[in-house]
Amino acid sequence: MDRWLFLDDGPAPGAENMARDELIFEKAARGGTPVLRLYCFEPAAITIGYHQDPRTSLDLNAVQADGLDWVRRITGGRVLLHDGELTYCIAAPASSIPFSARFGETYLKISEALCAALRSIGVDAAVSRRQERARSSGAIPPCLCSVSRYELAVGGKKIAGSAQRKTAAAFLQHGSILLRRSSARITKYVRGSWDSIEDRITSVSDELGGGVDPKTLRSALAKSFSDVFEVGWEPVRLSSSDEAEVRRRAIAKREESSGKFAGEGCSP
Repeated sequence: MDRWLFLDDGPAPGAENMARDELIFEKAARGGTPVLRLYCFEPAAITIGYHQDPRTSLDLNAVQADGLDWVRRITGGRVLLHDGELTYCIAAPASSIPFSARFGETYLKISEALCAALRSIGVDAAVSRRQERARSSGAIPPCLCSVSRYELAVGGKKIAGSAQRKTAAAFLQHGSILLRRSSARITKYVRGSWDSIEDRITSVSDELGGGVDPKTLRSALAKSFSDVFEVGWEPVRLSSSDEAEVRRRAIAKREESSGKFAGEGCSP
């Protein structure tokens, strides 16, 4: 049985979290062992897709007024507020099986692992098979507004969202499992006029009628990924030099967001 690395991380601000995902993606590109990272955001933060312009996708004044940070992901996708969730990241060399498969095949297999973990703790999750309908022109809706093919839902309501990046050298997918519905307030911070999305999403807490110990879900995810991908785990921590690199990258990410705030006529 192959052994992958398991990075069971604690909470961190948005810039540090995205810097860590970026670093393990680059390590995978250099031929590293596949790694599963579990983490959460503290304090709450907004991430935007790699190609999104924060000036057109976010109401930066509202973001700053509420003291939220925003940070750019290395993956595509849409605006997401990370609040009351458990986040996962899986990265691997692009040549390794099954990450050499087509986009949809890999996405589906990861979703099956996520689904198995949720079902093991009593959440009746399912992998969506429907194709998202094309959006009309205009403002881009936040990530939680709809369920795309191979995403997770319960009774048609979204419970997790994911985004992926693949190059010739490496693969990465990360995403968020909603423990609570706190992320629904993202509509306050995006451009355009959006109705409440409370009725389009659900959470682990909603489905179980109460909270779940995050350690329980972390353990369930480690087991389901091990079962689905038929691998064992080697616990790992980032080295001191890696941690220093994460801090350097996080500073650069904060400088980007501060510059955009200044560009909106707000003080950094």
